[in-house]
Amino acid sequence: MDILLERKSVRKYTSEDVKQEDLEYILHAAMSAPTARNTRHCSFLVIKDKETHKKIAEVHQAAQMILQTPLAILVVGDQNTAYGGYLPQDCAAATENMLLAATAKGYGSVWCGIYSNEERAKAIEKLFYLPENIKAFSLVVIGKPADKNPPRNRWQPEKIKYETWK
Repeated sequence: MDILLERKSVRKYTSEDVKQEDLEYILHAAMSAPTARNTRHCSFLVIKDKETHKKIAEVHQAAQMILQTPLAILVVGDQNTAYGGYLPQDCAAATENMLLAATAKGYGSVWCGIYSNEERAKAIEKLFYLPENIKAFSLVVIGKPADKNPPRNRWQPEKIKYETWK
């Protein structure tokens, strides 16, 4: 449970690289996420090229921190093989697993949303030449955090109900 409470969104990074074995650990965690009917339709595009980072920052205003990091991972799903309408849920599970795995390995990360912003999704899909059936879901920026701010306490017991909403 500790790793769940330690995870936080990091938006300032050092220039230190992500080790290849740590990247593979993060991707292994992503691929271990559940998918509806075990369709395994999520794929992951690792993006290290600095020029590509600049292009992403141009089309995704909330992803400016990508300019500081060694890499980002684009999470996509194949709408032809995803079960029912569960592509977003499946990709979200993979995204969260990556965030937790990055934290476990001492990296910071942030989930930059793409789904359900149609304009942003189309721009990202065009940038990476994604086929029509492959849908961009999220961009996970990963690197060594430049700050040592502790995670926030997000416990809100008033949001818990038992049995009924009353």
